[in-house]
This record gives sequence, structure tokens and C-alpha cells, in this order.
Amino acid sequence: MFYIFTGLKHCGKTSLGRAAASELHYSFFDLDQLVLDLSPNKWKSVRELWMNSGREEFLRLEELAAQNFIRLTLPSLEGRGVILSLGGGSIENDGALHWLRGPGLRVYIRAEANLLFQRIMAKGRPPFLSEDAPEKDFSVLYQKRDKLYRKFADIIHDVDNSPREINTQRLLKTLEAYHAGK
Repeated sequence: MFYIFTGLKHCGKTSLGRAAASELHYSFFDLDQLVLDLSPNKWKSVRELWMNSGREEFLRLEELAAQNFIRLTLPSLEGRGVILSLGGGSIENDGALHWLRGPGLRVYIRAEANLLFQRIMAKGRPPFLSEDAPEKDFSVLYQKRDKLYRKFADIIHDVDNSPREINTQRLLKTLEAYHAGK
């Protein structure tokens, strides 16, 4: 089975993806890390890559990472379970989504807007939120992307501020229930 986890920044895609992969004995991949691995400058974070190389270069690398994963990495793992966590903005990269629409079961990891805003701001205001109205900017972004994630996803799984272990067990139950209903 191949799962693609999507959702907004700090919803838990990567931490839940790693934890679920461990529980299920699956391989785990993070598209943001695959993007960084492709960057010729070897930036340490997506934020650093974005700030230094720009939006267009990031989107190009993200599309290339998605393409490489689907065409090369995934076939090499045939017969094994795989979880791929996307970046929060991957949903707006049509080039990357072209490669990610066909295979796998797409899971939208959804959290309430106020919880995500608190988590994001706790790490410092990211460049995509203005200094003067970050909460308003985030609300607009949340509403826009929520629609896109819902359209892309096969499953919507809600998370809250519970410990990761609890959210992981809830996620595994959601996946199990989905498969039982098929």
C-alpha cells in the first residue's frame, strides 16, 4: 500500500507519517527532504531554500522530486508499504501534483485553523505571512488550501493537539476503517 499524506504546515504530516510508517513497518519519505536533497546548494531547510533560491526554483525542484519518487523510488520498493509526506504547499504545485494524482491513497491530515496558526507562529512568522496581518493571511490561505486538499484527498483525517501517539493510533484506525469499508 502507498499512502500520500497532505495538509497544511504543522498539521503533523511528517511526524504522523513517520510514526504510522514505524507502526506499519512501511518505508517513509518526506517530499520536502527529497527537494532539499536535489538542491545543488544543499540548503538545510525548505525555508532557507525558498528564501535563497526563490519560488520558481523551489517549485521546479519539488516537481522533479515528485517525478523522481514516482518514476524511480516507488517502483524500487514494489511490494512494500510506503508513506510519502508532502510539503504544505505541494497542493498548489500543479507540476508536482501531476505525478502524485495517480498512485496511492491520498490522506488529508486536517487540523483546525487556530491550532495550526499557533503552531506556525510558535516557530516564528514564515515569509508567506505578512508582518501586519499574519492571522488574516493564514485564514485566507487555510480556506483556499482546505478546498484543494479536500478535492485531492481520498480520506480526510482530523487531528487535534493530543500527543502524537494518540493521533497516530487514531490515524491508523481511520486507515483501517477505510480499507474495511472498501
